[in-house]
Amino acid sequence: MTVGLSYERNPEPIRSESTLREVATRVVRRYLHDLNGSDCNDLFTLMLRQVEQPVLEEALRHCGGNLTRTAELLGMNRATLRKKLGEHGISGAV
Repeated sequence: MTVGLSYERNPEPIRSESTLREVATRVVRRYLHDLNGSDCNDLFTLMLRQVEQPVLEEALRHCGGNLTRTAELLGMNRATLRKKLGEHGISGAV
């Protein structure tokens, strides 16, 4: 499955006081609250899988589809990037 990537030229600005860590903390806290007593197994893996795809997509958009630049931005080699893109069904072409 190929995920279409739409490019948003002017993404909504993040308030300067919000760090990525703070946003992640709020999201995890909200998720756990919304479980409302239900069991959750392997939250760490679930969160990584949910976050990895948008990180890959946005990095690829930011780099104009250039895999070398995207891999450098993400701090991984191109082979790893291509593998992860394939795992998520993301086409390397934007």
